[in-house]
Amino acid sequence: MSGPPGTTADHDDERRVTHMTQPRWSDDDQLLADVQRALAAAAVDDHVLESGKAAFAWRTVDSELAELTYDSLLDDGAAVRGGTSESGTVEMRSLAFEAGSVTVELDVSPTRIVGQLVPGRQGVIVLQAPTGEVGRVASDESGYFAIAAPAEPLVRVRCTTDLGSVVTDWVRL
Repeated sequence: MSGPPGTTADHDDERRVTHMTQPRWSDDDQLLADVQRALAAAAVDDHVLESGKAAFAWRTVDSELAELTYDSLLDDGAAVRGGTSESGTVEMRSLAFEAGSVTVELDVSPTRIVGQLVPGRQGVIVLQAPTGEVGRVASDESGYFAIAAPAEPLVRVRCTTDLGSVVTDWVRL
């Protein structure tokens, strides 16, 4: 058995420490200095940081990307059907994203987002902004969910069900 760095220990035949020489940590200031050195952050090379960021980006590679297939802001008939207020501002925006056999439908208002997974499935719905997760909710057995509208304008939705994971394109609300 050995003691802290810079010390030696004598042992008896049963491998028990009988005494120590050079008690390095008998002084609290020395102990704190050693702890500070041990915990000090070493400079990290740029290539190590970039490698870490690249590896982190791959953590969701198994999610299928759902592309935007409908946006009521781009639909000329949406205003005629009541999508705008008397002042001409949009009160409700409808979006649809598709990935294979899964559709994510969203109705966005200034205060909340109501959505549905088609086909209907229970799952976890995560609202993400570039800064990270800004909301999380469960969908019911029919795939319906509602979540508070985020303060951040750029978002995407990650939907995870028993069938897998789907993430939408980024969209500005």
